[in-house]
Amino acid sequence: MYISTYCVFILLGITLCFGVPIKTSNKCGYDACNLGDPSKLNVHIVAHTHDDVGWLKTVDQYFYGARNYIQHAGVQYIIDSVVQALDQNPDRRFIYVEMGFFWRWWSQQTDAKRDKVKQFVNEGRLEFISGGWCMNDEASTHYNSIIDQHSLGAEFLRDQFGECGRPKIGWQIDPFGHSREQASLLAQMGF
Repeated sequence: MYISTYCVFILLGITLCFGVPIKTSNKCGYDACNLGDPSKLNVHIVAHTHDDVGWLKTVDQYFYGARNYIQHAGVQYIIDSVVQALDQNPDRRFIYVEMGFFWRWWSQQTDAKRDKVKQFVNEGRLEFISGGWCMNDEASTHYNSIIDQHSLGAEFLRDQFGECGRPKIGWQIDPFGHSREQASLLAQMGF
């Protein structure tokens, strides 16, 4: 467990330090993707984070980084460092999932910082995936709750980022198993 976590952090560090150049485009999402050199093996590594909106700690404890003896997590610092890394190197990219945390971080930012983040989204360098308020459980969550929390996240993204903020990828990497109903809901949401 610790070795795999260590390897992920090493890979993330390498990715953030030596980003792969991307083409500049007036489009976002897939249309802004650098397809690489067709004569070579092209590997796309995109940094991401998964931030539990409640699991071992409360939402506040996760966001502010409290009670780190339970789990080391301070979501506001993760997002701050991502924005700083994207600003330092235009070749870097990042994907983000949990809109509940992003909304909270966003509401505390200056207009200048928001404009910078909008620029990253429009350039396809910061991409939101799934777009739900959280990455929901698939086993015991009622479909109305799944739809509601995805609708809330999608509305926030639309209002703040327009078309370039619309998620194009359904991303469920943390549930304790997958359900066919979740796959059906994601498909009906357009993923």
